[in-house]
Amino acid sequence: MLLLADWVVPVSSAPLSGAGVRVAEGRILEVGPAAELRARCGDEEIRSFPGCALLPGFVNSHTHLELSAFRGFARPSGFGTWMLRLLLARRALGAADYEASALWGAHECLRCGVTSLADTAYDGVAVARAAGTAGLRARVYQEVFGLDDAVLPATMERLESAVGLLQDEAAGAGLPIEAGVSPHAPYTVSARLYREAARFARRAGLRLATHVAESPAEVELLARGTGAIARAYRAAQLWNAGSWRPPQLRPIAYVGAAGALTPDTLLIHAVQVNGEEVALIASSGAAVAHCPRSNARLRCGTAPIADLLAVGIPVGLGTDSLASNDSLDMFAEMRAALQASEQRAGAAGSPPLTAEQVLRMATLEGARLLGWGDRTGSLEPGKSADVIAVRLPGGGAPPPPGPAGLTASLVRLAGADDVRMTMAAGNVVFDGGTPAAEVASGYRTARDKLGLDG
Repeated sequence: MLLLADWVVPVSSAPLSGAGVRVAEGRILEVGPAAELRARCGDEEIRSFPGCALLPGFVNSHTHLELSAFRGFARPSGFGTWMLRLLLARRALGAADYEASALWGAHECLRCGVTSLADTAYDGVAVARAAGTAGLRARVYQEVFGLDDAVLPATMERLESAVGLLQDEAAGAGLPIEAGVSPHAPYTVSARLYREAARFARRAGLRLATHVAESPAEVELLARGTGAIARAYRAAQLWNAGSWRPPQLRPIAYVGAAGALTPDTLLIHAVQVNGEEVALIASSGAAVAHCPRSNARLRCGTAPIADLLAVGIPVGLGTDSLASNDSLDMFAEMRAALQASEQRAGAAGSPPLTAEQVLRMATLEGARLLGWGDRTGSLEPGKSADVIAVRLPGGGAPPPPGPAGLTASLVRLAGADDVRMTMAAGNVVFDGGTPAAEVASGYRTARDKLGLDG
């Protein structure tokens, strides 16, 4: 198949005007000028997207597809208030509702131009099934929780069993799904559980992900055992930490001391980090998933992304869950990343991120930090045919002069509604329209139980 558009934005090289992408058997064969590709395509199918640009499918570095039905369930608030609302609201749904929520979220990813993602999941099998059904490439990090070390052996037994089931689900269905391990966060995981989860991941050859240094409330809990998170646990009657005591460490140091800060670790958020902690992350080889809209909604602060990039820390973009964000729109996430960096740069007197940088974070850099840089994230021969067609802002009117002008125009003005087609591994998985009736029905049922409209 030959895909043609006004522009092709490979990400790994400069944008091309009047160009195309040839694909076959799920791979990219060629990227180049339209006339040259037409001359070589023979009787292959040709799909033209006038007034559009072709880009690599987005790599969403952090999602919770299970929570898609929670879209709009809570107003912007502090982290502790949001956490309590979520803990209480989750009780309204059962396993089938979360499966339906994950499936709808997977289809919504395709509508937004996402072809690859990293998800942290309470029920890894349900998320793997949803991602595979939709045609997404995914790493599903199986979550584990526990502050009470008295029950640690049973907790680890459940984790290992859950990871095994996740792997069986992916292998049995032939899905492009990988398993990972996610000790959830310093405010839900003891140091011993972090250590044991990291050891298990290393033995099994699995990557690790953890939410860390997200909010001031997390910092306070670890320092003193007090604050908004502790109050939320007690209000939800979930404070069962046994002999747990605040470690009197900051979150990054806590994770590092537990042996969970490695080159295979994805740090989700990393908002509340100082210069010393940035250096620690860099020396560990860990990567960061940046979720600026979720951070803003929960009043967590602004992550020092320019500082992370300056010392070589890989950074990708993630939307987080629809319980803490308005959409899975990666264009909106890129704009939020720009705005957050501009605000931080204004205060510090340093340069903000550029449109080119945040586009790479949403594509190639996201793929690289997940270990998929040789497979996806850019439009290059030999890579998976993960391609999206995006309507050019201005209805196809010429973008600002030069490749940089095109990229800036797309990043600052386009949105998920401008995605005209999503191709994953050579299969057109979104071509306009809405999810199948059964997908929408399960999602609406879950939202009804939550007392939410739509």
